[in-house]
Amino acid sequence: MENKLQEKENNGLITKSEVKSKLNFLVKGQTNNSEQLQAIRNDLQKGFIGLALRNQELVQLNKELKQQLGIVVAELNLIKEERQKKEIRKQARANRKRLPKREPMTAEIYKKLLQAAEGPAYIDVRLRIAICLLTITGIRINELLPLKVYQLQTLVEEGWIAIDRSKRGPANHKAFLTKEGKKLVKDRQKDFQFIFLMKGPDSYVFTNESNHSKILTRETLTKAVNLVTRTVSEEILSKPNITSHSFRIGYITQLWKDSKDIEFVKQTIGHRNLDTTSAYVNRLSDQERRKRISQLH
Repeated sequence: MENKLQEKENNGLITKSEVKSKLNFLVKGQTNNSEQLQAIRNDLQKGFIGLALRNQELVQLNKELKQQLGIVVAELNLIKEERQKKEIRKQARANRKRLPKREPMTAEIYKKLLQAAEGPAYIDVRLRIAICLLTITGIRINELLPLKVYQLQTLVEEGWIAIDRSKRGPANHKAFLTKEGKKLVKDRQKDFQFIFLMKGPDSYVFTNESNHSKILTRETLTKAVNLVTRTVSEEILSKPNITSHSFRIGYITQLWKDSKDIEFVKQTIGHRNLDTTSAYVNRLSDQERRKRISQLH
């Protein structure tokens, strides 16, 4: 056969229809020319190599697309997870608003709590110290748990204690005692001395009764505090709603009452923003505002 097969310019590759045509040409035995047969073989080889390369490109492209899709899916999952967390926090805030209003701690209730927690055992002393510290510092239950004996010694001797607030603010926030706070510490000297004699300076204060190297869980200490607050509440005629958070409410309330400086209260209590602090304090009365303005130059 005299006809010459034309090679295509499409990157040196031939099309699927051309491959089929040339195969038919061979099958029908239309040529015995070795040169033509070799030319056909070369064209077919180019075609199959091209298809293989194209297939490899598609495989690689598919792999890259899958990787990109995985990244997008992961980002979408993170967004979804964050939205779910926000919704949980929103629901938690809504639930708190529906809870009965928690009353602030008072001096009278504080004394009744200590009486209800009387006892010679370590767990009794541990509870009384927790009640005392919550009252005089306004710190949270979870901020009590990592306290060590040497920190209590600093509190007794120097009137301040370092609180780890690395998750909410400064890592070593200093809580300073008021005059009343120092007096309450002095009243509990026996309890503090009990701990100082029982444990070394680097030991944790709030530990398991049978294993003093194991810190109490937040749930365990909260349960112990709330048990005694409920007991005392039932004994009071007005049945105030007292919980472990009442200590913090009472501390903030007293700070605001004494200072009327919300920024000072915010920094002292360790809030990140004023909105949180504002939720705890009452607005100034007209009389109070008039009095304070009259003192300004």
